Amino acid sequence: MATIIHLAVLAVLWACGFQALAAPRKLINATAGQERRFAAAFVDIESWIGRKAFPGAVLAVGRHGRLLALKSFGRMDYSDKAASIPRDAVFDLASVSKVVGTTTAAAILYERKQLDLDALVVKHLPEFSGAAGHEEVLVRHLLGHCSGLHAQRALWKEASDRPGILKALLTLPLESKPGEVARYRDFNMMLLGEIVCRISGQPLDRFLSQYAFRPLGMKRTAYNPPAKWMRRIPPTEQDDVLRHRLVRGLVHDENAYLMGGIAGHAGLFSSARDLAVFAQMYLNGGSYGGKRILSPDTIRLFMERQASPSGTTRALGWDTPAQGSFPGDLASPRAIMHTGFTGTSIHIDPDRDAFVILLTNRVHPTRQNPLIFEARPSIHTAVLASLDRLP
Repeated sequence: MATIIHLAVLAVLWACGFQALAAPRKLINATAGQERRFAAAFVDIESWIGRKAFPGAVLAVGRHGRLLALKSFGRMDYSDKAASIPRDAVFDLASVSKVVGTTTAAAILYERKQLDLDALVVKHLPEFSGAAGHEEVLVRHLLGHCSGLHAQRALWKEASDRPGILKALLTLPLESKPGEVARYRDFNMMLLGEIVCRISGQPLDRFLSQYAFRPLGMKRTAYNPPAKWMRRIPPTEQDDVLRHRLVRGLVHDENAYLMGGIAGHAGLFSSARDLAVFAQMYLNGGSYGGKRILSPDTIRLFMERQASPSGTTRALGWDTPAQGSFPGDLASPRAIMHTGFTGTSIHIDPDRDAFVILLTNRVHPTRQNPLIFEARPSIHTAVLASLDRLP
């Protein structure tokens, strides 16, 4: 009964724009009972490591302002002498950068009234006017992945540096009319990252460090992580095409690599503990530990599934659950989520007042390993089932 009342109160707080959460919660470490609470999920993760879905992983789970699990599994790589993955391992987030990084920056600028979601992209990027239909693309279309930029092109094969990537990006043809078809593509967030830089007058990494990561105390979150973090960073792929080396401590994504490691779609590195703080900030309505990053209204706006195009599952920057999506059948419909190609994911559930962070290096030693697409729903289903059994 107490749990039902608590959830009802949370629902009211959410509907009221988190107004009652004036003193935002900091995460309380409650991991002492994690082996009992999440036994099934822990066994499942170990089984996927045994099947070589990924060499190692870190899982973080929180509910009601308490960090219920923070556990590492497996090893850095598959070599005989590989070190165990530490709990504070720093992973290449890949496309999780889109929501933790670029979407956060866009939301901050929106709240400052510096970024109008219904503004034309060409207002901020005049060079974007060089292809048919570009003058109709809105900022909102970029966040909702419905800009019409649906082409499958490896820009890194056409350019050799950031200016070259941007030149190719700015002239990409549209495959559909803006706002009519939702199709997830990196190009949207690459453009949005450039817009953030133009409006703020700062590189994306510096803006986010100043206005999000440092205020939140996210000390293990950065683009182009420093060399002193290397022992905590699991390797990603053996790249025999572009870099001709084992990629470790450098962004895995080829476009982001040529853009200097800082891009709107990829490049961010972080730990499960830091992402737990970020997720709790969302559940708190935009604040954490006395620092307000965003208002409750902005948080709610960016979490809401878009009404168009028809059938879209996208919120602003984020995705939301649908049949067959990675959190599995137990996911709440109002949850927001995102995955990264390297094997990372973040899932924030306002109905449960909970989050699940799963970080792996599944592309090691090669991206030709699809087991993560089976592992994610299996692991998340086990975690959510365990959460639902808790008092």
